[in-house]
Amino acid sequence: MLNIRQARIEDISVIKKLQFQLNEYHQANLPDDFLSPEEIEQKIDLHKIIKSESSIFLVAESNGQLVGFVFGELWVRKSWTLKQRKIASVEQIVVDSCFRSQGVGRALIEAFEERAISNGGEELWLEVYSFNESALALYRKAGIAPKIQIGQKALP
Repeated sequence: MLNIRQARIEDISVIKKLQFQLNEYHQANLPDDFLSPEEIEQKIDLHKIIKSESSIFLVAESNGQLVGFVFGELWVRKSWTLKQRKIASVEQIVVDSCFRSQGVGRALIEAFEERAISNGGEELWLEVYSFNESALALYRKAGIAPKIQIGQKALP
């Protein structure tokens, strides 16, 4: 049985393992862009993220085992040309490779949406690398459609 709940400090060691699993996949596809696990460890303070008022950090458990997480934050879009909206931005979603294609990612997205709505969120945003076909398929199934394209070019 799958259970989605708020992340807790005691989840951090498993969250890191899942994060490094995803990072390995990203590094294999874009080795010059992604930090090493050691660099991530130094840079990210999961305690602070879990406790932050503006963040949404949820985990998925299957039979008591943590098998995935999603985290993001709420922020207000302010622009000269766009209408002001409260955005729920997914920063990271990870499902253990042994539990993919079993509805865990979809459940995490739905729970994230529910939490965002209850906190006044008006839109859900996320970024995904074009090589990540499984994530793109998940997002399409969840009704998340491409809206903005971001180009990238290395400069000398």
